[in-house]
Formats: sequence, structure tokens, C-alpha cells
Amino acid sequence: MISARQRELDRRDLIGGDGHPDLPGRMRAADLAELLGVSTRYLDVLAKSGAVEKIGRDTFATRRSIVGYLGQRRRGRSDAEWTAAKTRTAEAQAVKLETANSLAQGDLLRASDVTAEWASILTDVRAAMLAIPSRLPELDRAAVARVDSEIRAALEALSDG
Repeated sequence: MISARQRELDRRDLIGGDGHPDLPGRMRAADLAELLGVSTRYLDVLAKSGAVEKIGRDTFATRRSIVGYLGQRRRGRSDAEWTAAKTRTAEAQAVKLETANSLAQGDLLRASDVTAEWASILTDVRAAMLAIPSRLPELDRAAVARVDSEIRAALEALSDG
């Protein structure tokens, strides 16, 4: 565990033994990221979490940002959240790419295409079923009407269910 005395010595080494900064008061994002050994994208994440201090569009307060970053590293929260977010993003992108490849290869079909195909099939089935009574000339009118009524009732029950 780091003592308060060691932290103070580390801080003095960081800002200069006489209390004046050895580094410029402000730095561009790319320069600070290089100094800290992180990407500029991660630097933005650090700024949003408050670990580093952004003072302009592409400018950071050097000393406060370094001290904040080191403090965050000591607390152990440095990369866990970032890694988890990157992992979730990579997994989502992999699923998206696999789905696109499966669609392109014909292994998957779009739900709207399947729905349209089934609607067409069911329309044809309904028309064929409703045509049955007219193809039964051996039945009298009452029997044809009864078969027609039963077919229509069955189709109606299926459409409601």
C-alpha cells in the first residue's frame, strides 16, 4: 500500500521538486494520450469519468490530468469498465457481421420476406378451399351450401386463432 508520504513524493516528482511544473500547463489530447500511454479515445472516456481534466476542445490541464489519471489507476478502476464496453461492442459487431454474411449466403431469410411468402401461400390455400363446393356437381344445392358453410367456418376459425 502506498503511504501518504510516498504519494506526496510521487506528486512532487511529477510536478517538479520546487512545486513548479516541469510540463506545460495544458496539453493537446494526442500529446497527453502519448504521455499517459493511452489512446485519445480512452482519454475522452477518462475525461467523461472525471479522471482527467479537459479544459478545451482538444486541450487538457496537464498536471491535474496526470494526477487524476494516476489516482484512478491506484484505485484500480482504470480499464475494467473500458474493457467491458469494448468487449460488448466487439461482440455486437461480430453478431451483426455474421448475420449479414448469413443473409448474403442465403442461410437466413428476412422476416418480412417469410411473412410475405406465407401470406401468398395462405391466400392460395383459402381460394382452393373455397372452390371445393363448386367442384362437387353430384351434390344437391343444399349439400353444396352446407359444405361451403363448413369450409368458410373452418377458415374463419383459423384466421381468428
